[in-house]
Amino acid sequence: MQVDVLIVGGGIAGLWLLAELRAQGVNALLATDELGKGQTIASQGIIHGGTKYALTGKVTGATLAIGDMPRLWRAALNGEGAVDLRKVKVLAESQLLWTSGGIGSRMTGFFASKAMQSRMEAVPRDVYPELFRHSEFHGGLYRLDEPVLDVPSLLETLREQLADALVQVDVQGSGLQPSQNGYGYQAVLPNGQVLAITAQQIILTAGAGNEALLTSIACRRQPPLLLPKMQRRPLQMVMVRGNLPLLYAHALGMSDKPRATITSHRDKHGKTVWYIGGQPAEQGVGKPAAGVIAATQHELAQLLPWVDFTGMAWSTWHVDRAEGCQPDGSRPDQPMVQRFANVTVAWPTKLAFAPMLAARLRTELGALASVETSFDISAAELLPTPPVAPSIWDVR
Repeated sequence: MQVDVLIVGGGIAGLWLLAELRAQGVNALLATDELGKGQTIASQGIIHGGTKYALTGKVTGATLAIGDMPRLWRAALNGEGAVDLRKVKVLAESQLLWTSGGIGSRMTGFFASKAMQSRMEAVPRDVYPELFRHSEFHGGLYRLDEPVLDVPSLLETLREQLADALVQVDVQGSGLQPSQNGYGYQAVLPNGQVLAITAQQIILTAGAGNEALLTSIACRRQPPLLLPKMQRRPLQMVMVRGNLPLLYAHALGMSDKPRATITSHRDKHGKTVWYIGGQPAEQGVGKPAAGVIAATQHELAQLLPWVDFTGMAWSTWHVDRAEGCQPDGSRPDQPMVQRFANVTVAWPTKLAFAPMLAARLRTELGALASVETSFDISAAELLPTPPVAPSIWDVR
């Protein structure tokens, strides 16, 4: 099979790029085993606008880089542009940020500064959500203009639109193969058949899977190729299921990371699950799940002492945030793109950066001369289509 562009990796980065390329008439195909498997399905669905990166009291490079992402996503949610997300379920049009009573004058002044006025607004006490109307809550609430999406709905929507350009492969058996013009891709289908795919350009958007794809070809070259390097910043996310109100919020402390970031989801039985990131997830890396859960329970007891968590079910989930390598191991401020031969390796850094990454990759690709296809892409309809990965609260 011969195509203009092959995308390897079925997370939001690859799917968004595929939608834009197909809208431009590019003969593009995406290969993966399950859509969203890995980082995307484990995301909280928050379309960050940078506010959480300004919690030190100053606007950082990351804040500026990601500031325009909510606008681009909202345009797609309204059906404006190449990526049509009108069918995606929006869990919350905005998020809350709540502060404790002793946050300090420096941060209080920062929230009122011009730098943040366009990003957030104070919530009047008479319209507080019921959860925060309790007499024990003495802090403040701010509304962030950053939506939260239902990630399975996002993946299902893109799968429906792009089904004829998606092919399910066994990612363990498939890989890059040297060719006359750089590299091709040997795709092993679920039934064991092998499909040799030739492409002008191959884009790797497989998250942590990029590392295995690169390692497999580096080992076959003598001397070994100097290839792009990846770093992992792990998390241990926490989940609690029970009779809980719907909440999409960041609890602010004195650190540059939220004391907790909570989003709410429904499992396959319709029960509410709080999915908790922030400091509990960062500090829980490498620790036994029971200890991480106990620490999170203690933190929630401090933040929401009037909420009774008795009898609720708890679990954790390990997530590897795969990124382009940084000298000090820190989080990149923006998506990262590196090229060799006819292969481009891309890491979006965050789900919200998918539009920015796609724009950068289109620039990297330049003008593609349409190829004479030896296998019409419409025949991809005869190939197996990858399913959407199951939600982690259903797996757990």
